[in-house]
Amino acid sequence: MGTMESLTPGKQVEGRVGRIIQVLKASIFLTSKLFFADPQWLIPNIIAPFIFTLVAFFLFQGETSSSSFLLYLVLGAGLMGMWGTTIYASANSIGFDRWNGTMEATLAAPIPLSWIALGRVLFNTLQGILNAVLILVIGLAWFRVGFGLVNPPAFFLASIVTFLSLSAFGLLMTTVLILSRKGGFITNSMEIPVYIATGTMFPIILLPVVYLPFAFMLAPTWGIEAIRLAALPGYVGLPTTYTEDMVIMILETFAYLGLAFFLFKKVEAYAKRIGTIEDY
Repeated sequence: MGTMESLTPGKQVEGRVGRIIQVLKASIFLTSKLFFADPQWLIPNIIAPFIFTLVAFFLFQGETSSSSFLLYLVLGAGLMGMWGTTIYASANSIGFDRWNGTMEATLAAPIPLSWIALGRVLFNTLQGILNAVLILVIGLAWFRVGFGLVNPPAFFLASIVTFLSLSAFGLLMTTVLILSRKGGFITNSMEIPVYIATGTMFPIILLPVVYLPFAFMLAPTWGIEAIRLAALPGYVGLPTTYTEDMVIMILETFAYLGLAFFLFKKVEAYAKRIGTIEDY
């Protein structure tokens, strides 16, 4: 009894908004602890994108005398690291509950599962920003290229919104993986296609026409275009302006969020009804 009496209950927060903020903070804190306890994420998030950049550097040695081209490669590496964070961490956030045996406790929490997943995704977004910056710094130092931007404020704004669009996409992916025991296979199979479809290392205008509709449905595609327009002098990509790219990306990001919350409500109800969602 003495042990039980010494336990301090969690602080009670009044109002729905206050409870949601409390859940987001707790989810972000727990996700950060799990991340630092498992350093394997350094491989897909930082090491692999930088290796891809080195491969591209050697493939296009004849063009590497151009500072704009080198910056193009380095930006692409940062975006690949950002996507690696989203696809591996955000989309697999529910899978961790299944692996660790905490799925039942998570579903039993008196808060919609979508808000718990959103907290995890927000941490992964911050992690993605740090990864992209680190890769950018390493790439600039390695290739010895200046970081001259055409429009720095527009560049940083486009970068932040692109990170958020990736988080929204990761949240949408989480709804699929709640019902699937093949989360690792799904995320691994999506990594390279999304690298290609969003144009991280080359303009998507080079893709066959049949693949362009898929590329246009991905909000990061427009974010990458906006980033390059704001960073690279004389960049020619899609026949859209910076403002048009930003508007399309924001609209698609809100569409991801709306669809994700709708699917979370349906999937969570189904998961609780069948009672076998914790099986792995």
